[in-house]
Amino acid sequence: KQRRRGGAVAAVAAVVAVVAVFAVVAGSPLLKESKHVAAANTRAHPRVTMLAFTAALASGSIVTSSHGAALLARNGGLAYASVSAAQHPLSNTRMRPTAYTWRLASPIEASRHAAPKLVWSAPTPGASSVQSREKALVQWLEDNGVYVSNQATWGRAAHPLRVESDTTDDFEPSGRGLIARKDVTQGEPLIQINSKLVITKERAREVLGEELISESLGEYIAMALLLVHERSKGDDSFWAPYIAILPTAEEVGQSFVWSDEEMALLEGSGLVDATRSFQTKLRAEFDAAREMVCASSSPIASALAEALTWDEFEWAMSMLFSRGINLREEEALALVPYADLLNHSPYSTAYFMVNNIPFSKEKEVTLYADRNYARNDQVLISYGQKSNAELLLLYGFVIDRNLFDQVELTVALQPEDVRYDEKVAFLRQQGLESRLSFPLLIDRYSSELMQFLRLGCVGPNDGPLEALAYADLISIDNEILANEALVAGCKRVLDMYPETEEEDAKLMSNSRMFLALSRRQRMAVKLRRNEKRILLRTIRVCESAIANLEAEAYGER
Repeated sequence: KQRRRGGAVAAVAAVVAVVAVFAVVAGSPLLKESKHVAAANTRAHPRVTMLAFTAALASGSIVTSSHGAALLARNGGLAYASVSAAQHPLSNTRMRPTAYTWRLASPIEASRHAAPKLVWSAPTPGASSVQSREKALVQWLEDNGVYVSNQATWGRAAHPLRVESDTTDDFEPSGRGLIARKDVTQGEPLIQINSKLVITKERAREVLGEELISESLGEYIAMALLLVHERSKGDDSFWAPYIAILPTAEEVGQSFVWSDEEMALLEGSGLVDATRSFQTKLRAEFDAAREMVCASSSPIASALAEALTWDEFEWAMSMLFSRGINLREEEALALVPYADLLNHSPYSTAYFMVNNIPFSKEKEVTLYADRNYARNDQVLISYGQKSNAELLLLYGFVIDRNLFDQVELTVALQPEDVRYDEKVAFLRQQGLESRLSFPLLIDRYSSELMQFLRLGCVGPNDGPLEALAYADLISIDNEILANEALVAGCKRVLDMYPETEEEDAKLMSNSRMFLALSRRQRMAVKLRRNEKRILLRTIRVCESAIANLEAEAYGER
């Protein structure tokens, strides 16, 4: 066996040394550097061990969390209190920091741990304010011709939806949402919003002026400037009731607003590099926008320049990324008040259309139900078939069972390969580079990835590159080498995470421990664990393929 494959050893070493896997983007720090950072942080900030943390929970003592709360479990119930940031389960020397922020236990979750006979609860701080803002939004909609009445009128049924202040998904908070007030039929119009209420680039040009908002200005920047301007006007803004109900950037919690400490929880994931790159680009966009506004002679520029701070710009961009809707008929990004309260399901096929209002020159944005909804079901839309890294970067959450989650694999040819120049020239003839990225999904990886690996593993005696069919098996030895290279790359990336998938799974399986974490910590745990699951499954598939190939080659079935 070794003699048969001896001629390909050099190719194995070359390809294995080159394969690197990153989630979302390439360019993650080297494994050695990551381990040094983790080791340095561990020495500088000693923490309790996982065993001690578990024991503290079991004994009913207070366990502190560096991101927000202490869990006190005793007398048959659960209570929460603010505490100092002295100790945290994720700070264990082996636990990988992960940036996930999710809420504390819901009543349903709390009931898993305790069932007190009587529960006293104080009113939620700010609850009346939240309700008053929701009522103000509904009143504003009605004042501008949007039908949202909860009462049926002559010839017209009640509006089919209602606002729910606190919705949950898999026992995790998902903020406001829209709930079916009655049974809804597939294809039924659910929301109809007059276009005059919708924020678009064209509306920004109307309000801020075409001198300031040029035709060439990007729609995100144009709409961000309009949001900043209208927010600075307070109650004098036409959109005041809508803006008042919008969350803060911190509440949305996209990874680009996370602190360095929180980002450290994602160590090993390519999302770290993606977020850093995104932050740099966002800062550059702000600098350019501010320079443009300050240089403008527009009558509105002076007031806008005063309002345009980094915090306001970041908030506006946070709203646009997390709430923007693509209006296909208009080929435009839009913020649609009320409709942007809808939460995400990757499986929803509900859709928006821009329709003409009968007997009017105006238009309206209409949402149509993708299926039948029962009374009190939450109505959902899809933000797109996105990976958890994309969701966390742009929307501030992840999905635990995300079938569209992926890890991006970057593969490059090795310059030390004796056929390197020949392979580079061959790829360029196909319009390809010598370094390419491919997605790894939980249930598959691309055939293009295997084609590239087969090319990378072609040895000196395998014949002309142009004569080989890379979509098919070139030879058993070549196929084994390609799978071995993929296995080695996946293992290399797994080593970049400070903790293992088993440790993440153990943390998530302990409901008390997991609920004691902040929302961002929990998101980070879920994201990094799912990335590892994808890598581990890819390894298992490749190892199984290698075993079958060797059995076929050597008669060991």
